[in-house]
Amino acid sequence: MKRMLFTCLTLCGVAMAMSLSSFSKTFDEVYKVKKGSNLSTAACGVCHVKKTGGKLNAYGHDLQVALKAAGAKKVTAEILAKVENLDSNKNGKKNIDEIKGDCNPGAEK
Repeated sequence: MKRMLFTCLTLCGVAMAMSLSSFSKTFDEVYKVKKGSNLSTAACGVCHVKKTGGKLNAYGHDLQVALKAAGAKKVTAEILAKVENLDSNKNGKKNIDEIKGDCNPGAEK
């Protein structure tokens, strides 16, 4: 029984990691993020407080709202576009301007 539970938990963890990595892959493709850039180094930290994932930052929260509004489970170019003109971290710059400037749109001020 313990072995079956462990196997199920492991498979669920792998499936979640694979689906979440598609979020950053889509972001990188849409915005043509270059390897070694600030956004590339931020990794999951573009949407999360930590670059390893976990709690969402302001940009991640705005994406989550856009996903729910669209009834979507995957980030697409259209979902990303819905939050481009927001200023998620309230620093006076639109998300798209920060992204174009290789800055994290979810980073604290």
